[in-house]
Amino acid sequence: MHPFSKTKIAVLSELMGAGDLTVSGGALCLSLGLTRQAVWKAVNALREDGYVIESIPHKGYRFVSLPKNDLDPSLIEAFLLDCPWGHPVLYWESLNSTQVPAKELARKGAPEGLIVTTSYQTSGRGRLGRRWVSAPEGGIFFSLVIRPVLPPESIQLLSLVSAMSVQDALFTLHGVRCQLKWPNDILWENSKLCGILTEVSSEPGLVHFAVTGIGINANSSNVSLDEGSETVSLSSITGKKIHRGELIAGVVRYLHGAVRGLEAPGGMKRALDEYSSRCDTLGRKVRVVSDEGEVIGEAVALGEKGEIIVRTKDGTQTFTSADVNHLRALG
Repeated sequence: MHPFSKTKIAVLSELMGAGDLTVSGGALCLSLGLTRQAVWKAVNALREDGYVIESIPHKGYRFVSLPKNDLDPSLIEAFLLDCPWGHPVLYWESLNSTQVPAKELARKGAPEGLIVTTSYQTSGRGRLGRRWVSAPEGGIFFSLVIRPVLPPESIQLLSLVSAMSVQDALFTLHGVRCQLKWPNDILWENSKLCGILTEVSSEPGLVHFAVTGIGINANSSNVSLDEGSETVSLSSITGKKIHRGELIAGVVRYLHGAVRGLEAPGGMKRALDEYSSRCDTLGRKVRVVSDEGEVIGEAVALGEKGEIIVRTKDGTQTFTSADVNHLRALG
């Protein structure tokens, strides 16, 4: 795990914000309330992480370039400097699953907004116990600790706003318009671009915490990452390499606002209405596979807690957790 340092993040933010300008050590000390020794140590630590920072005698420091590792935790925190979430960001080069340390830290009282990320997952998991197969390089895998003020029976809405947050970040940062497949898959031209898994610790009437894991096929080749799904990469859609840290920060920023909106009076209904207006599953012929078996019908609406309502030849059925496959658009 790469260590967390508030001082490094503060110095990095100041230098990046200055662009090509040189910032004196004295100005950094005054702005950040640090000693010259602390500034010097932070700059050296950033250089060890791969940042190129020039020291100009009698003038100060000038930011030159970012590190090769686009998941550098200090950089992601700097992107989220004005957001309450994303502090700290914990990075491992490899993990079995980002969900595991995130849940362990949440149980130990980790703050809301803590991010666990990695370059490579060896045992990632999708919904319904599926295996999430990490591509050799270029994927985004991160888990976020959330402590939502929501009733446990409405926690499904957290998955819905997570999906909308990814959709919003993809459009804002890369101009990519994606579709939402209930409850929390992101599709581009019927191929899977992103999957989301939310796990919750709760008791009757109280959610202790939720950990939302998000996997985005960013720069990877178009291989099947979620067993049974055809996938597409964001880089193949845009024709350019994706900065993974920037996209993580964008998703987290949108998700922070969405969760706070959920908690506001009337927020759950507003979120449900918004998701319903965006959801590509509604109005489609679908195959639904659940513990009770398989049904085919038309997805007609969402329930007040985010469950999907399917009209079949035998009447309507409601599903809280199920595997939904789009068969074709109706109409």
